[in-house]
Amino acid sequence: MANKNYSDNNLNICENVKKGILMVHFGTVKAEVRKNTLGLLNKNIAEKFQEFQIREAYTSRMIIKRIYTKYEVRKSTPKEALRMMAQDGFTHVIVQASHVINGLEGEYLKDEIKYFKDEFQEIRMGDPLLTLPEDYIQIADIFKKKFENTGGAVVLAGHGTRHHSNSAYGMLQTVFNIREMEEFYISTVEGYPALDDLITQLKKDRVKKVTLVPFMIVAGNHVKEDIDGEWRETLEKEGFSVEVIMRGMGEMPEIHEIFAGHIKRSINSKEKDLKNKKDTILKSI
Repeated sequence: MANKNYSDNNLNICENVKKGILMVHFGTVKAEVRKNTLGLLNKNIAEKFQEFQIREAYTSRMIIKRIYTKYEVRKSTPKEALRMMAQDGFTHVIVQASHVINGLEGEYLKDEIKYFKDEFQEIRMGDPLLTLPEDYIQIADIFKKKFENTGGAVVLAGHGTRHHSNSAYGMLQTVFNIREMEEFYISTVEGYPALDDLITQLKKDRVKKVTLVPFMIVAGNHVKEDIDGEWRETLEKEGFSVEVIMRGMGEMPEIHEIFAGHIKRSINSKEKDLKNKKDTILKSI
């Protein structure tokens, strides 16, 4: 899909202001993976929003520490990045996280943002990947196009959580079912449905071949140790033929387009709607 400049906007700003987009990621230590996922996402966002300066922050302090120890590259936390943006004279900021669902990570990020509500003329927060119904439909269409001819079941393996936002995975499965994508399943490493639930359904549907696709932005330790490790081993012991796709969604330009759309939606929010959303966010903290 050709890149297009999304910078025409209704951000309620005038000339001679400094606009920035802070891309927030959980992070990953491996340099090549960073380049091909988070770095590529940042690059594509920069190309689409050319009137904005792009900054980056990681939420995992452990990963920040490990990157500095291994590469002597210093990554900022969201709070550090926003403090620097305020010092650098930014007036209007969009904070866009590469989160998949509206979970705990997003709530923590709101906690970071609340300290800066008076530091900028406007600060807005974009939505995670799965937010509006059209996001789910887009995701379904993307994965159907990429994996509909595997000759077996396609299992999107998500992270999962005990937070109520885990219900997003169930909604995605519902979208698969409504769109007659019977060969597509969703399962999670740390939430519901879990691997045991998946196996029960696969056997019920008499599936023989399974393709495991990471439903995560980065194909990190969860993919290597859990999906290509424990999940593959367990499924093969249960008699399934298993293939694992060792790539995260951060490598997919179609996923970048969804995040770009969420940034665009934040930019185009009407001032009244934005104020109501901002007040709601701050009151919920």
